[in-house]
Amino acid sequence: MGCCSGRCTLAFICGMQLVSVLERQVIDFLGYQWAPILTNFLHIIVVILGLFGTIQFRPRYVTGYAAWLVMWMTWNVFIICFYLEVGDLSRLVGFIYACYVVKLISEEEDSFDFIGGFDSYGYQGPQKTSHLQLQPMYM
Repeated sequence: MGCCSGRCTLAFICGMQLVSVLERQVIDFLGYQWAPILTNFLHIIVVILGLFGTIQFRPRYVTGYAAWLVMWMTWNVFIICFYLEVGDLSRLVGFIYACYVVKLISEEEDSFDFIGGFDSYGYQGPQKTSHLQLQPMYM
């Protein structure tokens, strides 16, 4: 058994990430989930740059890849904790959603006509049903 260098290990990790992201990309294309498709595409680009930096001895690319990897892992841990409802994440998102619903309800709605009610044709004026004029009675 031979010993693998750090470069070889990092290239293997980049390759495995590339394979897993491409699989996830195919599944996201099947579900028409466009936000994950775009983020997966960005992740693919960064992984390719990290692989290039590993092979070509480019420390800036490897450092950028490491920073992206930390952000990517943090985001994935957040999403996992959110779906498993760990801690107060569900309450925090519930509060944000409640604020959004209150905003939608409190917006001024222009579909109500105060003179004609819910008439969609606009105000048409009073219709005369008889020729008699009503006169006020004073007592």
